[in-house]
Amino acid sequence: MPHAAAVPNEKAVYRKIALRLMPFILCCYVINYLDRVSIGYAKLQFVPELHMNEAVFGMITSVFFIGYIMFEIPSNLLLLKIGAPKTLMRIMILWGAVIVSMMFARNEYWFYVQRFLLGSFEAGFFPGVVLYLSFWFPNHQRGRATSLFLVGIPLSGLVGGAISGSVMEGMDGLLGLRGWRWLFLVDGLPAILLGLAACWVLTDRPENARFLTDAEKRLVAADIEADRAARTVAASSGILDVLRNPRVWLMVLVYGTMTFLNTNQVWFPSLLKNVGVASVKDVGWILSGVWVIVAIVVLLVCRNSDRVGERRWHIAVSGVVAGAAYLALPLGAGSVWITAVLIMLGAAGGYVVFTVFWTIPPAYLEGRGAAMGIAMVSAIGQFGGLSGPAVVGWAYKSTGSLYLGLSIAGAVILAGTAVAVFAIPHARLRRPVAAIA
Repeated sequence: MPHAAAVPNEKAVYRKIALRLMPFILCCYVINYLDRVSIGYAKLQFVPELHMNEAVFGMITSVFFIGYIMFEIPSNLLLLKIGAPKTLMRIMILWGAVIVSMMFARNEYWFYVQRFLLGSFEAGFFPGVVLYLSFWFPNHQRGRATSLFLVGIPLSGLVGGAISGSVMEGMDGLLGLRGWRWLFLVDGLPAILLGLAACWVLTDRPENARFLTDAEKRLVAADIEADRAARTVAASSGILDVLRNPRVWLMVLVYGTMTFLNTNQVWFPSLLKNVGVASVKDVGWILSGVWVIVAIVVLLVCRNSDRVGERRWHIAVSGVVAGAAYLALPLGAGSVWITAVLIMLGAAGGYVVFTVFWTIPPAYLEGRGAAMGIAMVSAIGQFGGLSGPAVVGWAYKSTGSLYLGLSIAGAVILAGTAVAVFAIPHARLRRPVAAIA
């Protein structure tokens, strides 16, 4: 009886870990994604000012992914050696500095170089955090933890919408600088500050956590080990195993279709402007409302996925909703509110698929295989992120309308959803029984 009483409550332990780690990680990801997509607001001023066209802007956004793809895998392998806190500190300080430097851009060539550097420095952040969470949360807890991290995407839309329009209009002309230049300064500084704080806020692994008792550390270690023992398919633990694993390549394909939706936050401001929203500030506030709803939907659906222990149908339904909403966008031409509702449905469905998907790779990978595999899925899958904005920009320039490009995005997410549902094995999640000594 004394031994049983000494066993900590599982829910309380993972709640304690989440409260300690997730607020900081979430803040980092909000700033991360905000810094990546704030260019979608800034372009409303700098494209005409610097005499660019929409196709050039599409290429500027896509150049980011060249650097991102090149350095994703090396960054994640380095994380295993130096730890997540130091990795995040390096990444965030460098990317924040590049964002600040973008306020001095003079032409498209400056933006090409700066966006390449931004992708190079930011590479490793996303797969690094996914890998980091797998050290702390077993499978039956990972959906909630992952959703708390990835809800940073819609929250970045909320924060970006509220801040971007206000900064670009309210600070326009201050000290002789246009509003878009001030926006890059305001967006970049928080990344530098969070990077400086990373080593003091985060702990590398549960066994080194001062905020956990010895019994709590044993519970986490036992749950992680029980996950390994409960696998019905051997996990890939080496680099060569990962390269030979067909499931990993299927996940690369699926993730490529998801990153194609990087078109959304880049082009949604332009879409709303085209359907009749008068000012940048109004565009920002409408999108802020959209992202509030998207964040709530992502959290609720992913929590339900963990609760019922099911992934396949959560991906299927959400992917169909997202694809249908993108394809239906032309029906909202001329109506701000119909367009806003369709944007909300497309973004909510797409990000649920994105979030639930990222609970799957750690279940098939471990050790160096996890570092390599997660980074490989994220890196090679970014070819979708590279092509998405460019395809929409090309279609926009060719047709004078965003609808063709966004319809292509809808078809791509439907195809990716089909592969995720029918080609990648899904096992119902069961809480493993772990004996805690």
